[in-house]
Amino acid sequence: MTNENQNCHLFFPWNGDLPSAEVVVLRDVEIVGVGALRRHQLETLKKTKKLVVQTHEPQIPDQVRAIYDAELLRTLEWLRPFKVEAGQAIEFQAEQWRLFELLFPKTRESLGVAADRLRNEYLQNMEWSSWLLQDHWRYFVGFLRQKFPGQADILELAHWEWVQAWIEIQPFDGESASEPDVLSLNPSLQIVTLTRENPVLKRDKGMYAFVYNSRTATVGERPLDLTEALFIDLLQEDRKYSKKQLLEMAALGLKATPSPSAEELEKKFLSLVADDILKDVP
Repeated sequence: MTNENQNCHLFFPWNGDLPSAEVVVLRDVEIVGVGALRRHQLETLKKTKKLVVQTHEPQIPDQVRAIYDAELLRTLEWLRPFKVEAGQAIEFQAEQWRLFELLFPKTRESLGVAADRLRNEYLQNMEWSSWLLQDHWRYFVGFLRQKFPGQADILELAHWEWVQAWIEIQPFDGESASEPDVLSLNPSLQIVTLTRENPVLKRDKGMYAFVYNSRTATVGERPLDLTEALFIDLLQEDRKYSKKQLLEMAALGLKATPSPSAEELEKKFLSLVADDILKDVP
């Protein structure tokens, strides 16, 4: 972040600390079409700062240019910047090196001396097919899977870090159930499974849920036990559930194990609601 003549160029991912400058310069390749945490950050910024949006149309890939144009207009409508101007050409490789360190810090450390070589190989072989710089890393976990087949520790670590980065910028629709008495899952929900204890993450083996919590404007993470995972599995099916139906179906599904009481099922249900993983009906 630089600060000259009361202007500040803000780069993302951003930690949320408000700059002192009156005018904040943003780049289209970091803000167009975003939702979740990043949109919340931008909404917060525009309350107290004059925003300048710099565009980079010549560098946007042709295959996504029409979508970019539409998303740019939508973004400018809600962001209402003080000014829109053409920006200087982006140094794509340098930007992606910066993002790699920010998005995959633990993965990079675990890869050791091979990290930079693998980063560069990925960038050389992966065509840029989005207007958002951060989106360029969406295939990195698959790339590592080809390089390290069967090495769960590094693959699950990279997946863990990417899921958080992906949730941070995605525009999630359907924040609440649209039908009366019908439960739904948070549309941002992502599940990461650790097949063994991961010492780098300091997490035990198991299933973990990640969501964007719109109430707290955070990307949250929590482990799931068998009952909580069953709730999620049931709600991912085609049929619809009321709260009563979900608790009854979960009780039936848990018959082969020491079944929790109705009070315990209710407590687990409310815990998922409290963490915004499950959307309760009004």
